[in-house]
Amino acid sequence: MAAEVFNTCGSLDGLDVTRLFDRFYRPDTSRSSHTGGTGIGLSIARAAAAAHGGSITASCPGAHSILFQVILPE
Repeated sequence: MAAEVFNTCGSLDGLDVTRLFDRFYRPDTSRSSHTGGTGIGLSIARAAAAAHGGSITASCPGAHSILFQVILPE
């Protein structure tokens, strides 16, 4: 089973997509625990996908868009 989520967003200049699923990684340097968020949501999503034998990936098909793909075995 595969699912995709596509979203438009602000500029992704300098975004390291390979680190998006790292715990506590925040690509926006203006974000911190004081401004909201802990930076663990995507690492939890990766752990959940892996626990079910699947995977989750992210890619930037455009300068202002991001695509998440989740693949789980049937």
